[in-house]
Amino acid sequence: MRLYEGMFIIDDTVASSDWEASVKQIHDILKNRGIEILKSEKWEERKFAYKLKGHKRGTYLLTYFKAPEDSISLIKRDLQLSENVLRSLIVKVNKIKETKPKETEKPKEEPVVNSDDTKPTPVVTSE
Repeated sequence: MRLYEGMFIIDDTVASSDWEASVKQIHDILKNRGIEILKSEKWEERKFAYKLKGHKRGTYLLTYFKAPEDSISLIKRDLQLSENVLRSLIVKVNKIKETKPKETEKPKEEPVVNSDDTKPTPVVTSE
């Protein structure tokens, strides 16, 4: 069994009306081929640069799973037959990438003493 990363674009109208059912449908397709789902997370809804199967928007689902190598072609075929999955991409990975929360951090200020002044001058550094 190898570790894979799957990115699935789901029809935005289906995803917005019943997200859990959309995710369950994709997970069922994967589980029917004997895979183990390790992590699954919702990304955001985005507008496409061009239409995909007549749709202008889609919601992204990122999933990490372990699967036998011979089952990937069957999974891709099953996903293509699904009406709710607009596009999918499955790649081999070595480890699960941690996603960082979206936070804007302010750089820390460190005082620096000038030889001319006795007051420290703040210097902005980024870590």
